[in-house]
Amino acid sequence: MKSIQESLITRVIAPARVDNKINALKCNTCGNIRYPQRTYCNRCQGTDFSPILFEPKGEVITFSSTYKKKATDKQRVFGSARLYTADGKDSIGVSGTFDVEGIDDLKIGDKVELVPNDQYNIFKKIEE
Repeated sequence: MKSIQESLITRVIAPARVDNKINALKCNTCGNIRYPQRTYCNRCQGTDFSPILFEPKGEVITFSSTYKKKATDKQRVFGSARLYTADGKDSIGVSGTFDVEGIDDLKIGDKVELVPNDQYNIFKKIEE
């Protein structure tokens, strides 16, 4: 029970997204990025942070799918996408679900964009 209380205490009360951009913190001491936000840096234990926003467009870095119980079930594809800051200097991997028909519709490096959603990270494949 103690670890649950500690993790609730270390959370920062801040929106996960701002204008559909991922809202994170960057440690001013070591440069480590914290998402979701916490009150301390897990690399250097520092507490001096600056806010940093990541653009909603990125690229697929890994993915997998759920097992289909019946042939008529839709396959759920989930994984991670790399998102970048507007200047391209920083990036993070963000996990979520991909809005595709099946696992064959996605490959590593495909361009994706976050769908506006306050509860879940959902990525939609885009053509550029």
